[in-house]
Amino acid sequence: MKKVLVISYYFPPMGMGGVQRTLKFAKYLPRFGWTPTVLTVKEVAYDAYDATLLKEAAALPVIRTGSLDPLRLRWKWDRRSRIRGDDPGGHPRSQKLERMNRRLIPWFFLPDSKLLWLPFAFTQAIRLLRSEPFDLIFTTSPPHSAHLLGARLKRAAGLPWVADFRDDWLGASPDTLPTSFHRWMNTKTAVRTIRQADRLIGVSRPITERMLEATGRNSRDFFTILNGYDRDDFEGIKATRSDRFRIVYTGTLSPVLNPEPFFRGVARAIADHPDVRSVLSIRLFGAAVGIDLKSMLRAYDLESVTEIAGYRPHTECIRELIRSDMLLFILPGSMDEGMVTGKIFEYLAAGKPILALTPKGEAERLIIEHARGVVVPPENVEIIANQILRAYTLWKRRDLRLTVTRWEGIEDYERRQLTRDLAGVFQTLVP
Repeated sequence: MKKVLVISYYFPPMGMGGVQRTLKFAKYLPRFGWTPTVLTVKEVAYDAYDATLLKEAAALPVIRTGSLDPLRLRWKWDRRSRIRGDDPGGHPRSQKLERMNRRLIPWFFLPDSKLLWLPFAFTQAIRLLRSEPFDLIFTTSPPHSAHLLGARLKRAAGLPWVADFRDDWLGASPDTLPTSFHRWMNTKTAVRTIRQADRLIGVSRPITERMLEATGRNSRDFFTILNGYDRDDFEGIKATRSDRFRIVYTGTLSPVLNPEPFFRGVARAIADHPDVRSVLSIRLFGAAVGIDLKSMLRAYDLESVTEIAGYRPHTECIRELIRSDMLLFILPGSMDEGMVTGKIFEYLAAGKPILALTPKGEAERLIIEHARGVVVPPENVEIIANQILRAYTLWKRRDLRLTVTRWEGIEDYERRQLTRDLAGVFQTLVP
């Protein structure tokens, strides 16, 4: 068995979609001849924790280090507040750290504040590389600063390095960078770092193509490995029909991933057909960050038909997908076309109709290509209302199903197959 050092800031018990890709790669790599050791950070202040995911990582060597980044500092201050009996959320120092992270950090740290994790991670990585015979280094982002660590370790240890991009470093939104100088420096740092990696992986074709174009490197060094679903997560869960028309959303909601257009569409659908209210059940699973869902629901008179479930373990979310009648998928109109969340593949695997409020791009292509639902412009309330009423009518007739049931190609997104592809990339460097 060959050995790979996997470097990922986000890893269980942290939850949400960002950890799934790294966790599943690490889970299945041993099947393809690679033993992973994961290097990650210690506890941080994070929007969602899912201790159940630790079961999948139980057999993996996981090394956790300290950090001085704001999330780690916030966790420390919250912990001290809990010991004193204070309210962590109201602690003045805690609030100060939040404001610093949101407003000041982008001015001083490029590409992100996790630069303050790198000295700890580098020291621990060097110890590991000197004590054990590793064959390869694998970094995954965000945070993109993880790739700065990969480049430094490659030089220090002389090992091949593979960089994986779950988000597009080169496509960073101008809103997240305070000045044109910061944007220039971000692009320059990204290109310089990307050129140093032996192999580069993008989570979507547009991300991979953008890196290839920016660096002018040989295309053989670039690969696209999509996100996916784990068949094991779906085992033993059966679909059920209830007397409620269930629309389910799983994932984060925020000012960017804003459900308000959907709520407006629901309100219009109910205004046109009041009988919808008596059977409608909207269930929202996931963290709400920087958004007041209760006030929003109150404004559209949807409190009685909506359950804000909050963040739930991943296995519970999968169960809700399978037991739903329709799945809600949201991407903002401003989102880069290469954005493909891990959630979309679990939606595809669940086999339920998807109401996708998303612009043109990879997510739209996947839903249309696999005939899994309808894609609606994110802000078009009239079309949203019409699609909800259409689905409701089909549900009443017990005829709500995919117009064309096509499973061909869905298996390509299974985590085992994707990990086989990753091992194949490793194999090009370490035969």
